[in-house]
Amino acid sequence: MSRGMRLFSPWPSSRPISLTRHNLRFMWSQKAMFLHYISKDDKPYFQGYDLVVEKNYDFGSITSSKRRHNVRWALKHCSVERVPFDSLVRESDVLIEDTYQRQGREFNKSVLEMWKNYFRLAELNPLFEAWGAFVSDQMAACHVCIIIDGGAYIEMTFSRTDLLRFHPVDALCFVFTQNAMNRNGITHVSYGRRPITGEAEGLVSFKESMGFRKIPLRERVEINPILKPFLCGPLRPIALNIVEKYSDRSMYARIIAGVTNTLRGQIRHSQEE
Repeated sequence: MSRGMRLFSPWPSSRPISLTRHNLRFMWSQKAMFLHYISKDDKPYFQGYDLVVEKNYDFGSITSSKRRHNVRWALKHCSVERVPFDSLVRESDVLIEDTYQRQGREFNKSVLEMWKNYFRLAELNPLFEAWGAFVSDQMAACHVCIIIDGGAYIEMTFSRTDLLRFHPVDALCFVFTQNAMNRNGITHVSYGRRPITGEAEGLVSFKESMGFRKIPLRERVEINPILKPFLCGPLRPIALNIVEKYSDRSMYARIIAGVTNTLRGQIRHSQEE
């Protein structure tokens, strides 16, 4: 799965894998620039995490009394249900734009069309599900989730800023997680591992307060040999200077920063061992 700028992660992204030299050559031949995965090999790694629920899920699973209050209040004002993907194609414009703006990410028509194409393709794959939280008849938040091999994975969440006072994401997360954990064969729900670009502490705190706990993972980054002289060789200071200059305005710069920070962390971890 491409995360942008030809940064590829396997899916499910939290499952440890081993990549041989043949695997790497194949990915580079497919024009991948970066690989970000969980390694099960004895190689340098960055200490990452996945946020997971693994047991029966109900109000008692929510670790914060304030969050429990918010969820109960949200469920009085929001309805949560599984929705067809074509409803996301029709109704998600504001949700996507608002989410990008709150996160300080660049948003334009090409970004919106990229997500709409994603929804259209997801509709054709039975592993994908879309869930929405509604205030009156307005979609206030949505999840895109994938169900596979005993796990339910919340892949993305979008929400409207003007309806956040109703806590639709709280309601959406609670209802979907409870629904998934009550299905036969589902052993865990994941709210995602650490993104390569990092994750706001407030967002991590929200997920943990909803009952998800951090599971340590060994993250590893591989870089296309074409780019190594720029990010690991004598040109590295120039590349980092450019990344720092544009990281507030460009998702590409943030991806490069995330790659270099992860690479630096996995090298340092190896040296400490």
